[in-house]
Amino acid sequence: MSLNSFTLSATAVYLTGVLVGFFIDPDFDIGSMERTALIQPFDQPKPALFWSIAGNNLSVALINIAGGFSLGIVSLLNTFYNGVVLGYAFSVAGNDLPVTVILRHLLPHAIEIVWIILSCSLGLYLGLYLIRAVFLHKRAGFNYKGFMIRIGVTLTILLVAAFLEAYVSLSG
Repeated sequence: MSLNSFTLSATAVYLTGVLVGFFIDPDFDIGSMERTALIQPFDQPKPALFWSIAGNNLSVALINIAGGFSLGIVSLLNTFYNGVVLGYAFSVAGNDLPVTVILRHLLPHAIEIVWIILSCSLGLYLGLYLIRAVFLHKRAGFNYKGFMIRIGVTLTILLVAAFLEAYVSLSG
């Protein structure tokens, strides 16, 4: 199977998570909370905030890629969970905040979807390789070049996402 097939599978898992998260019934009403507290920027300099966010993003990507050693199960669960979080955020925010506020603070996160899906597809690819090579004892080919290129693309997108979150999404 090609890496593109795994990207489509990871996309389906992520979108399923978004739908599940969107239709979860929120237990609280953020309308009663002080609205500005929800979207205030963090009290640290932008460069420190960028590296903090980039580190968090990197940990999620590494969980997805290393999830291949769990035969892709951890990659799928982590990607599904991230989809649920986004869907839930849209659901809760949509009930109490104007669309312009939602778009300003959540739209820069849209690029995160790409690297989450790409890192999941890498974990799935690695997982299938391990299933074929270790459990089925088949001579399985591994596209090292394609795998490494996708890791590079994923890391680049991850850093761009961290930049957008620190300098756009969380800006006052």
